[in-house]
Amino acid sequence: MARIKKYSLLPQLWLVRVTVSDPSCVFSVNPNISYLRLVRATNGNAAVRGAATYCNRKMKEYPGTFFTYSTTDVQPYWYPVRVSTDESTEKAVFTKSKY
Repeated sequence: MARIKKYSLLPQLWLVRVTVSDPSCVFSVNPNISYLRLVRATNGNAAVRGAATYCNRKMKEYPGTFFTYSTTDVQPYWYPVRVSTDESTEKAVFTKSKY
């Protein structure tokens, strides 16, 4: 019987679009901005709830500024993973040179 290895998944990251309406320019230099916010969640619905919590917290921090989030512009965040392998130069057909 084959042995199956189990791995625990790290919480995923989701991108949620947040729109800020700031007429007095307290939060930003521009009165209306939109940006993508990273939210740690397991699915899209949890990411929307996390964005709602973020917006409510920021509205308390900056009075008079309105933070809204998009329920349709929610997407998983894929981050690049770089894997490098080094092999010895004795096995190579070609050699490295300065020129």
